[in-house]
Amino acid sequence: MPLSLSIEVFIFYSILYLSNSQSQFYQVQPHDISALIGSNITIPCVITPPHGDVQWTKDGLALGYERQLSAFPTWSIIGDENLGEFNFFIQSLKLDDEGLFACEVSPYNNAPALKQIAQVKTLVRPQHVQINDQSSSSEITIIKMRFDDKFHQINCRVDGAKPAAQIKWINETGHEFPGISRTLLKDNLFSTISTLTVNPSLLLDKKRFMCDVRHETLTDSLNQLRTFFEVQISLPPSDPVIFGYSSVSRLVNGSSLSLACQSYGGQPLGTLSWHRLDHGSGKSYLIDNSSVIHHDENFTESNISLFVKPSDNNSTLSCHVTNEYLDLLRKTLETNITLQIAFGPLSVHILQNSMNVTTLVEGTPQRFLCRTSSSNPRPVVVWKIDEQILSSDIDPTEESGEFAGKIIQLAKTVGIDKSLRHYHNKLLSCEATNPDTGHVVTDSIQLNVIYDAFSIEMYGLTKDKIIKSGDKVSVECILIGGNPLGKIIWYKGDQLLHSESTIETNEKYVSSHVEFIASPSDNNRLLTCQGQVEEFPRHIASFILNVTFLPIEIAIIENERFANLSQHDDDKHYEFECRTSLSNPQVQLTIFRQSNDGEIHPDIQYITSLSYINGINSIKFTLPRIDLSLHENLLTCKAAFDTDLSFQTKQVTYILHVNHKPYFHEFNRSIEVKENQPFNITLEANGYPMSISYTWFHPSGRQLMNDPLNIFINQGQLSIMNIQRNDLGIYRCIATNSIGQTEANVTLNVLYGPVITRTQGYSVTEALMPGSSAILICVIDGNPIDFNKVRWFKDNQEMSYEQWEKRIERNEVSLIRKSIHRQDAGQYACEIDNQFGNSHATLPLVVQYAPEIDRSDPSRSKAATDSDRFLTAELHCHLSSVPKPTIIWMKDNQILSPSSKYRSILTERNPSTSFSSNLLFDVIFYVTNVTKSDYGIYQCRVENKLGIDMIEILLTGLTIPDLPSQIHVMNTSHTSLLISWTPGFDGGAQQTFQIRFRLSTESQYAYQHMPYGKHSFELKDLKLGSQYHISIRSNNSHHLSKWTDEIVISTSDYLPSLRFHLSEVSSTKISFTLLIIIAIIGLIILSINIILMIFFIIKRRQSTVTTSENSSTTGTNETEANTIDLFQPVPSNFSTANTYKKYEDEDIKRPFVSSYSSATLSQSDNASYATFKKNYISPYDNLRVYNYYPSSTDNSLATYRSFKDGVNTSIDTNGCIRTDLV
Repeated sequence: MPLSLSIEVFIFYSILYLSNSQSQFYQVQPHDISALIGSNITIPCVITPPHGDVQWTKDGLALGYERQLSAFPTWSIIGDENLGEFNFFIQSLKLDDEGLFACEVSPYNNAPALKQIAQVKTLVRPQHVQINDQSSSSEITIIKMRFDDKFHQINCRVDGAKPAAQIKWINETGHEFPGISRTLLKDNLFSTISTLTVNPSLLLDKKRFMCDVRHETLTDSLNQLRTFFEVQISLPPSDPVIFGYSSVSRLVNGSSLSLACQSYGGQPLGTLSWHRLDHGSGKSYLIDNSSVIHHDENFTESNISLFVKPSDNNSTLSCHVTNEYLDLLRKTLETNITLQIAFGPLSVHILQNSMNVTTLVEGTPQRFLCRTSSSNPRPVVVWKIDEQILSSDIDPTEESGEFAGKIIQLAKTVGIDKSLRHYHNKLLSCEATNPDTGHVVTDSIQLNVIYDAFSIEMYGLTKDKIIKSGDKVSVECILIGGNPLGKIIWYKGDQLLHSESTIETNEKYVSSHVEFIASPSDNNRLLTCQGQVEEFPRHIASFILNVTFLPIEIAIIENERFANLSQHDDDKHYEFECRTSLSNPQVQLTIFRQSNDGEIHPDIQYITSLSYINGINSIKFTLPRIDLSLHENLLTCKAAFDTDLSFQTKQVTYILHVNHKPYFHEFNRSIEVKENQPFNITLEANGYPMSISYTWFHPSGRQLMNDPLNIFINQGQLSIMNIQRNDLGIYRCIATNSIGQTEANVTLNVLYGPVITRTQGYSVTEALMPGSSAILICVIDGNPIDFNKVRWFKDNQEMSYEQWEKRIERNEVSLIRKSIHRQDAGQYACEIDNQFGNSHATLPLVVQYAPEIDRSDPSRSKAATDSDRFLTAELHCHLSSVPKPTIIWMKDNQILSPSSKYRSILTERNPSTSFSSNLLFDVIFYVTNVTKSDYGIYQCRVENKLGIDMIEILLTGLTIPDLPSQIHVMNTSHTSLLISWTPGFDGGAQQTFQIRFRLSTESQYAYQHMPYGKHSFELKDLKLGSQYHISIRSNNSHHLSKWTDEIVISTSDYLPSLRFHLSEVSSTKISFTLLIIIAIIGLIILSINIILMIFFIIKRRQSTVTTSENSSTTGTNETEANTIDLFQPVPSNFSTANTYKKYEDEDIKRPFVSSYSSATLSQSDNASYATFKKNYISPYDNLRVYNYYPSSTDNSLATYRSFKDGVNTSIDTNGCIRTDLV
């Protein structure tokens, strides 16, 4: 035996022995892992089989034996369990994932348990580093130090690391400096802070240093984390010096001032700025911060220029210098100057001179004050009158002003040395002058002096003039002289009168005119005209008025008795007195009565004669006999007098009221109102006292009250908003006052349309047995109503009453039939109308009948379901029956009882909106877990007490769908056809449809595939007036039906009118030569196309016969000669298997195309169809084989070439038959 063979045998038996020893051990042990947060890690654990149960623990917590840990979505056990792989996988490592993980194996036979621990550490890479808590950036951090500091500390900080990072300090030459570090912990992440201490020196100026972070996650140059800083050392500059102004000189307001400030030395050189000091608030304001640095001469300079103004007087300008050294000490160096400005005064003002005019009253002197604005130096002030200087009363006063200037105030009194009349309309001025600048300002005031008028006079009345009451009195008064011209007012007694005044300025007088109507109260009153100029004494003119008038008041004493006269009181006499107030002169009194018809009655009897005492007129009288004829008569007392000027009268009239009970006016005693319409009536009653109450009563006897929703009562008005039929009858209205009451009656007749209040029919639950009697009843209410006009209908058709008897009893109308049949079943209706409406009611009549199974849809006699796939088959049976039937399912004449295998559901079909005298039911029989043994014929048997019906239903496997039926052309146009069809049995799966059509003159078909659920389609882009052959077939994704018989239909030869006229076309001028050229080019192109088509047809036919390559064709360009029908049934000589493989959607869209080869077939005589399909049958493997070659060839075999997007994606044998597969 060779050595190698011996070694192989030894190894084989060693492995066999070790396998039988039943020991277990780690083939790959778990080990510690450190990984970056967010990464995926795997802890290895491989145990040599056989072995015990394996589970993982974390920090002593058992995680279970499942490979998918539902409590920890990011943890799982991966690897091939058969190979002993139990690797622990952690997805997207987190801080919480840190810990001790153990792969534990339970004891197996005699092998002990195993446990191996691995520690997992999460690494977090630091992301940011910063110097002195400044945010990190790409720029170098600047660290500033004073040269005289003893030491300076710099901090470098890095956050968010795990484990803690280290920090190194390195200068430009690579030298490392020691720093003091400390570590902070927050949220399981570490922060490291390192402090570097340096001694400031000019040698460190402009030197750079680096803070470098060291961490185990920063392993290459791309992951370096560091930051840089630069040291700057600073020195102080010299004090600033100002050039360009001396404080002893005074600047003129508005002049220009240029100043320069310089400062030497400092590192860096200083920065200059100008400031202004506000003495009031003590604050300093920046003026300018621009400066020029002269590096060669080692100084900084800043220049400013300004125009001085009064606010600059005594102001302090300061030049400040600073640099980084001073900034660190928070100090500045400064030099100050103070400005002196000559200005003002800007204005002078005479106090209380708001309108530039002042008014003086003669005899009252007036004192004026003049005040200047602030000025530097002090101004000179004088008074002038028409440019003549006046002497002042006292010396001027002085006070401090704005911007450190002076304010002067000077007084002057006029009207002492001369009369004020002398200053009337003259100009008084105050003038102020600045002695340095010569600036002059002035304020002036116009003087206006007031003085009294001379006299007043009245015109228009004489002492002997008599004025009649009611006359218009017109009087004029004139006031002469005065400044300003005075005002005139009028009084009549103590009454102020309205007047109109006219001012004549040139003539120096005022006239006033007054008009008023004379009244009796004006008699003997004093009419006064008063004129006055300002506060001077009044001037007065007056006249006493003499007015004639009738009495102001005239009345009959105790006239309140006129409102309460009683009838038939013969023993009682009513005496009255008519009395007037004062009159000028005496009047005559007359009493008379006027009846309701306007006639004057002189039946008043005077008891005394007319008397006139102290201007009061009176006379006494009695009334005639009191009765109802005096009610509302007018009783008048008239006063009159006659003078030389005119005849005047005045009277007073009273209404006589005689007490009596109410009585109603005429009204309509009978009213007709349509139901649901408002009812309104108003009754009016007269009586005295006039306080009359009305009470309304309903025909039912109840008193009517106001109801916001329906009833409104207002005294004699009654309104019912919505009259109902129960409101008809006699309404009573009672009118009542304190004397008595009266009743009126109104009859209301309510008209309303008919209403069928009750019906009697026979519903499904009351269905009649055939041969029994039936009575249909309608109870009707209406006003007016004629029951002979009731009409009867059956199923919306008016009845002829040949087999029915009509009957009327009171308000009940009925139809009677003694023997009822099924054809009498239906929906009956009674209908009645009048001029106010109609009413219609339906009455069902249901007659019992034996069950009837619906056989209108042949597809219900079939059902199909794939077997051995735990599927459930549904068998449908639709039927009609009254009453509800009993359902029995059978197979092979054996009753199928309900079980887990069989289940039957009977559902009553919901009725449509229209009435049906039939009960419709849907029965579904479920067969679960269908196998081939369940295939066969099932019987659905239905029965009730009137009969039995039965139908057979065939259950098969998935099969060919039935042909569509009832193909119709619903619409045609010149370019389109709208096709519809009725689906047949679907073969047990959802079916779609394919339309095939062609022109009658062509043999080539075009195809259209319909989406699921679509049973109509519009063929578009067809030819005008052309004949087409159309057929349809079904596809249920498992099998394909045959094509239906072709229907022939033509498109319309009517072409819609064009938008342009032929005249427009004919008017276009086209070159004849151009037309010939276009025609020749078209013929040439057509000839080339014909030659190419002949060439490719010949080439294609040769390729089909001589080569094994198969052409892929589309469904829309194939002809019957060259195209094999897709989706055809599998030939009987093909063997099928029960296995099933689902194809992807993209594969469904691309059918297999087969090729033919006699050689291949001869070599595979004994091969099955499943051999070529790798023992899988696709739901689309439906073949139709064409025998292109001698029939002796075995066509039961086929090989496939699969095409995807037009590219051959599979290898097929040479020489195949041509088939089509979907």
